[in-house]
Amino acid sequence: MFRLLAVAAPRVCSSRFALPRGISTVESGTAYENHTISIFNCLGASLERTGGAGDNGVDFRGPWALPDQQQFYLVGQCKFYERKKIGPSVIREWEGVMSRQELDTLGVVTASSGFTSSCIQAALSSIYPIALVTIDGGDQLSRYKNIEESIRGFVWNKAADAFIGKLVVAKKHYDMCKIDHPDPAMYTIQLLWDGQPLPPSVSG
Repeated sequence: MFRLLAVAAPRVCSSRFALPRGISTVESGTAYENHTISIFNCLGASLERTGGAGDNGVDFRGPWALPDQQQFYLVGQCKFYERKKIGPSVIREWEGVMSRQELDTLGVVTASSGFTSSCIQAALSSIYPIALVTIDGGDQLSRYKNIEESIRGFVWNKAADAFIGKLVVAKKHYDMCKIDHPDPAMYTIQLLWDGQPLPPSVSG
């Protein structure tokens, strides 16, 4: 059964996000979940946070409307760690969550420190539509002007092609003469749809 989903209008996002010092692990995780939701909502989704007791492993959910594409539902889980990359056990657990979702659902796992190669392989070989998104968190975010610039990686498996197969992920490098980044190799990524930044109304 497919849901009737409302179209979400693209949003222009330019606010900064940073975690206050000295907050608890739970507070850090909640802040990262809210940051992730803000990013996807900037990209045309209409997500709400569901994290907490009884969330059944889902931290956020809601529709995502892409240009000239049939709407679909998105459920996601966030992993905020300062240094630890996410391993394949998370994917095995996430497949259990996905097995309880309806057919029009894309599953997204976000991580602040990225994913191990075995985790990526587990996701790519899954029968469920899964995308892995690396999103900076905490003090890392002070370097970005727009919150969507904190996306550092975006990969998905073949099962997810029906949802986001037309998406193009390109590296976005910075002019070090104009922007003060501590790492001269610093880049984020740019999500493109039909050759235009996603969403088309958010550019520059």
